[in-house]
Amino acid sequence: MTTVMSDVAIQMQEMTLNVLRIEAPIGFLQPDTNLYELGLESLNVVELLTQIEMTFDLTIDVEDLDAALFSRFGNLVDFVEAKIAARG
Repeated sequence: MTTVMSDVAIQMQEMTLNVLRIEAPIGFLQPDTNLYELGLESLNVVELLTQIEMTFDLTIDVEDLDAALFSRFGNLVDFVEAKIAARG
């Protein structure tokens, strides 16, 4: 069964793979993929957050961040989609 990815999830996957310097097809990152296990480190987090803010025209507050946010790709996508929805 194929999971349909939202436009946000597709963009997020491209950004995340680029930041991690991983060449993989769309669909490689699943909602339960642990980003830390793929090599995500603090400097990657800063780079990824910067790209998210620029791409989606968002402001991410430090208070919004915790380790669980990056533990699963799906958590990060849900977070970004919620920030976009809250923006109106």
